Amino acid sequence: MITATALSKIYDDIEAVKEVSLDVDRGQTLGLIGPNGAGKTTLLRMLATLAKPDAGAIRINGFDALREPREIRRRLGFMPAEFGMPRDMNIREYMRYFACLAGLSRSERDAAIDQALELTDLQGRDEVMVSGLSTGNKQRLLLAKTLIHDPELLILDEPSSGLDPRARVEVREILQELAGLGKTIVISSHILKDLESICSHVLIMEAGRVAAAGDMADLKARIKASDHAVRIRVAPHATEDALARLSALECVHQCQDKGDGWLEVETRDSHWNALLLCLINAEIDVLGLTEQTSDLESVFIHSTKGQVT
Repeated sequence: MITATALSKIYDDIEAVKEVSLDVDRGQTLGLIGPNGAGKTTLLRMLATLAKPDAGAIRINGFDALREPREIRRRLGFMPAEFGMPRDMNIREYMRYFACLAGLSRSERDAAIDQALELTDLQGRDEVMVSGLSTGNKQRLLLAKTLIHDPELLILDEPSSGLDPRARVEVREILQELAGLGKTIVISSHILKDLESICSHVLIMEAGRVAAAGDMADLKARIKASDHAVRIRVAPHATEDALARLSALECVHQCQDKGDGWLEVETRDSHWNALLLCLINAEIDVLGLTEQTSDLESVFIHSTKGQVT
């Protein structure tokens, strides 16, 4: 569906994107993450044919982004992180406006609008003024207008930005439904738990470059193989002694006090017996032990260095 090769983009003297390549198969959901200034929005705008790369090439569904942008836009829905909301339109008028921009005929518009509003749980609110919508419903409306022409590919920049926890969950469920319908989705977000529940693949950017990319499960397994983390609980009064003794072991890469007697220990291999033996020999009672599984946050931390463009 998407093939991008060695994309670069320079603004003034800042190279926002530096030789980024990616492949997204049809029906795949790709999560794009990175710190502020990593180049995520610039990359999304290039994929959406809204910004021209200074170098590199993009092909979407077989079409060249520079030579055939209109063909791509017919198959593409782009949701920006921010979008101006008109003060004098109700929801139905707003959706009709974008249906016209999408090239839908009069006979197609109402059915397409009804379908998009139903999918985003905005049905029955046609006469509500856009200016009076809550932040959550404005994000729903942005997503609805993105879906108006039933695009094959969705490019979404921070769709959950500024939402309260309930609204965030609702938007996440909508995106999961869209993925289940076979849509190809590229989504940028700082909310890693949301991406983890939606995306099959991830691309991590830092300072304009790709820091890591691939299948979500494979990246997690790679992190788990390199560092084994375990949480051990001791009596709170013994925390300081246990921390010092475990930190002194050769097999321990890092040991941190997580509060309430819990210590998080990272080792280069699974050395649980050595950790337990160390504490038992010191007559420190072990009250609990759990293995830490890798998550997207672990992948992000291990893949980046805190650099900015």
